[in-house]
Amino acid sequence: MAFLPKIKRLIVLVILFVLAACQSSLKRSEKSKPDEVLAQAAKARIPASAKVPPIKSGEVIDPQFLRSQADYHFTLGEAYSNEGDVQRAIEEYKATLVYDPKSSMVRTKLATELVKKGELLQAVDQAEEAIKLDPTYSDARLVLGSLYTSNRLYDRALEQYRAVLKAQPDNMEASLYIGALLAEDKKFTEAADHFKKVAKGSAQPHLPYYYWGRVELERDRKKEAEAAFKKSLAEKADFLEALVALGTLYESTKRSDKALVLYEDFQKKYGPSVKVAQLLGRIYLDQDKYEQAYAQFEYIDQNDPDNLNVKVKMALILIEQKQYDRAIKKLKDILALEPAAEKIRFYLAAVYEEIKAYPEAIEQFETIESSSQLFGEAAVHTAYLYKLLNKPNKALSVMEEAVRRRPDVPQFYSFYGSLLDESKQTQKAVDVLGQGVEKFPKDDQLHFYHGTMRDKVGLKEECLASMHKVLEINPEHVQALNYLGYTMADMNKDLDQAEQFIRRALKLKPGDGYITDSLGWVLFKKGKFKEAIAVLEKAYKLKPEEAIIAEHLGDAYLRAGLREKAREMFARALALESDENNVAKIKQKITNLDASITRQGPREPAALSTAP
Repeated sequence: MAFLPKIKRLIVLVILFVLAACQSSLKRSEKSKPDEVLAQAAKARIPASAKVPPIKSGEVIDPQFLRSQADYHFTLGEAYSNEGDVQRAIEEYKATLVYDPKSSMVRTKLATELVKKGELLQAVDQAEEAIKLDPTYSDARLVLGSLYTSNRLYDRALEQYRAVLKAQPDNMEASLYIGALLAEDKKFTEAADHFKKVAKGSAQPHLPYYYWGRVELERDRKKEAEAAFKKSLAEKADFLEALVALGTLYESTKRSDKALVLYEDFQKKYGPSVKVAQLLGRIYLDQDKYEQAYAQFEYIDQNDPDNLNVKVKMALILIEQKQYDRAIKKLKDILALEPAAEKIRFYLAAVYEEIKAYPEAIEQFETIESSSQLFGEAAVHTAYLYKLLNKPNKALSVMEEAVRRRPDVPQFYSFYGSLLDESKQTQKAVDVLGQGVEKFPKDDQLHFYHGTMRDKVGLKEECLASMHKVLEINPEHVQALNYLGYTMADMNKDLDQAEQFIRRALKLKPGDGYITDSLGWVLFKKGKFKEAIAVLEKAYKLKPEEAIIAEHLGDAYLRAGLREKAREMFARALALESDENNVAKIKQKITNLDASITRQGPREPAALSTAP
């Protein structure tokens, strides 16, 4: 838990010390003494080569020259530090010390740069040297105290902070650091009492109240934390850290509405704030308030144009709102900043697909590399779009190449198999799916598709074997239960077991028209025509657009002697059927039935009639 406050540039640097502690070369055992820990620092002195060369006898050193050289190197050190060039900043600060070795300020700045580089031993050495040179220099003591804290040398850290307060009783940084140190040492009650005491006599009470709240959160006292954050905001209503802490606390305790009011009020009175916009945007998204969320993200985008995460959220909102033209533009903007963002490219392709701009969608899908996690979906979409463009051969070549490049994607085999079947290459589909189940023996869907293709080429027993394998892997695979029962009924094979399979499927998926049809068909095969008619009529009501269900009901009516009803259902089946072979079969049934009616006249046994 990092309690160190963020109120001045120096405090930000101190936080870096704490964060860097985990990487520190300053290692010690649990029983190491502070003196043993810091004794190593003596080895990290500025090298002799970096010191002022000795003055020769009779030689006069110009103080103005030394001052100008010190100022020159110090200015360079400041510039490099501001640019984030840590190594050069260190070199220039060390060079400054060559000409001004007694500067506490320069040594303190050098210590801060050494921390950034992870050289904590040298940082401790420089801070201690700065204090020896000027015991009243509070910045050096604050830095050294933070270094001690980061290495759990709490007593030594307290010495430094108390020394600052002794000289400067109103020094807020030192007061806050003491509370932070107590919290770091898990002395939460003392830390909380300390922050409350500081707040009472402070010109800036919002800060200690805020850190008191942080302490209460650390020991999971949410009610007390809420009170502390509210006190902080009462003292300084535009204090962002306290506002965020209170709002986050509301959200964590399922009071998002209160957090929303808090954030919205802040934006109106003191904003807009990028941080609050992020929080507001998230809540608006959770509540499906897309317009409000978009407005917050738009503000963030204007202030942080390189924030890709925000741009993505904006694009997804536009997609959700079906503003596809704007979404495309936003996604292209993201790709201009990050051309390698494959997920964004996939979104762009999906939008093009949604607006039926298939060539543009294909262009984007085809750029996704085979090594990408998105390649599987991209390849399937590409092949599917080629199919929609009436380019079946291109679709087949895409899937063939996809299987070759990524044989580890199960869905490739099933989709490739379906494309082969549609192109009348059913035997090849059987072979491809056979490769799939061999590579993925536990994939129930692949076994299922393999079984359906085996059925299509007349391998009935092999089809049944595939379906049994599916149920071995997944006993509740509804499609396999239904397919197995229906196929067994069609083969007049073990009709009792076939009925059991179908009833299991119907229990798992009640009200399914296809499974209901299968049950009616197996009852028909068992000669239970009255029961079959009742079930098939229900199936037809569920799926009146399915030719096979209408045909089955016609068959049941015919076997029950309801010839007029049978003819009506055969006529409906004929109107719905598109397969040429099935059309010829149904026409023959109608022809035979018409001849029968002509010879014998219409006759419907009253006992079997199901008419209302």
